[in-house]
Amino acid sequence: MVEDDPEIVRLNSRMLSRRGFHVTAALSAAEARAQMAGFDLAILDVNLPDGSGYDLCRELRAAGHRETPVIFLTGRGLVSDKVEGFSSGGDYYLVKPYSFEELFAVIGSLLRRSEQTKISIAEATEITRGPLTLRLSEGKAYVDGRDAGLTPKEFAVLLLLVRNEDREMGGEEIYRAVWGADPLNGSGTVRQHISRLKKKLGEDGTDAFSLLSSREKGYLFTVR
Repeated sequence: MVEDDPEIVRLNSRMLSRRGFHVTAALSAAEARAQMAGFDLAILDVNLPDGSGYDLCRELRAAGHRETPVIFLTGRGLVSDKVEGFSSGGDYYLVKPYSFEELFAVIGSLLRRSEQTKISIAEATEITRGPLTLRLSEGKAYVDGRDAGLTPKEFAVLLLLVRNEDREMGGEEIYRAVWGADPLNGSGTVRQHISRLKKKLGEDGTDAFSLLSSREKGYLFTVR
């Protein structure tokens, strides 16, 4: 929380602490710059003794805190002020005097959104299901931290099944999705890849999940 009024800092810190938050306060932009790490949300005043909250928000974004929610809490309530606040990278603009309940509601909403964004970003580069981890940037699969040594096509088949968890997929459907061609002997090719995957992933030796379960008409991935 960056706020040059010590009384507002004291009151807000006390109210937020009662809700289970840990608050780090700064009375100036310089103090805030020294603490630009390890926080989940920032509450910024606009008029600071050594600068502007708008500029500080821009610095936060430039420093890599692109997904960190920022709330402006200020007495400046003109439309032009709000426009500058959002333009500088703010997520919400709350004008003094304000309701604590609104502040708490906004904080909760922004933190939930931020957490979901983090999950989405993580899943865009890495998928974990039980002891199985797929690292998309590497094109590798790990079981309990062990590299399964998959070929690119084996990894692609596994990734397709994991992304369609608990949905049975036919051999021809898998072949079209992975090989991008009409299946001439597609089902047989997929069956061979599935067989090798089961061995490499050690699916038969674990009770935690069924990595690949062959059914009468297709294959699926499921976590037990």
